[in-house]
Order: sequence, then structure tokens, then C-alpha cells
Amino acid sequence: MAEKTFVQGDTAPDITALISRSDTGDPIDLTDSTVQFQMRKQDDRRFTVNGLADIIDAIAGKVAYSWGPNDLATPGDYLVQWEITFVDDKIETTDPPNSITIRRQ
Repeated sequence: MAEKTFVQGDTAPDITALISRSDTGDPIDLTDSTVQFQMRKQDDRRFTVNGLADIIDAIAGKVAYSWGPNDLATPGDYLVQWEITFVDDKIETTDPPNSITIRRQ
């Protein structure tokens, strides 16, 4: 079952997340980092969306991605994840991925 549902063709609301450590639940400090929002169909390995997210509150790990005009064009079930690139160029991807559904309009 999807954690969030969006409507085909919409560009709002943004998708948001509080990124935290999977082992402790503590927020990941995103200061001086960049974050990519990545989305793919559950049965595909290729990302249909791979875009730069906005960091809303770095200390709290809060991020948001603003949908592009075609990001929600195709209905279906998707897996989403956030890829963090830290200031030292180390990369960490959220795990496990979350699921969303894009429903027909």
C-alpha cells in the first residue's frame, strides 16, 4: 500500500520528507549537502524522476521536491528515495525506499 497518493498531471503539493537514520531514527544533518529526489516504477530500475530537492531545515533533515510538469504524468505505483551527497562527497541513500501511487485523474 502506498504511503502517499498523488493525482496524475498535478504539480502540487510538493513531496516532503524528514530524512533520518534507519538504525536510530535521528535526523541526518544536511548542512552543506545536496539531496536528489529519485522516483522509479516498482518494476523498473530506471528513474523516471531524478531531481534536485530543496533543503528546508538542514539540522532537522527536512527536504522537499517540487514536481515538474511531467513528473506525475503516468499513473502507477512508484518507489521513491532521497540521495544525499555530503560536503566530503560521500553519498548516502535512504533505505528502505518509500512508496507512492499516482492515481488517474
